[in-house]
Amino acid sequence: MHSEAVSIIAKALGVSEESITAETSLMTTTEWDSLAHFRIVLSLEERLGRPLDPVEITTLIDFSAVMTLLDHA
Repeated sequence: MHSEAVSIIAKALGVSEESITAETSLMTTTEWDSLAHFRIVLSLEERLGRPLDPVEITTLIDFSAVMTLLDHA
């Protein structure tokens, strides 16, 4: 798995990195609420050095989306 994506998501959700799996998503993880989503967005914007556009923000709903965004940075 993409360790940077794991780290960003785990920190934003306030959970251990070991609990993040490929199935971690807005729909499957109770900790992934609107505030956690905002923390993920902020972390990604800081990492990428640019603001995310609205489409990027709304498509960041699971581990795979975060990993894909980081891979295409």
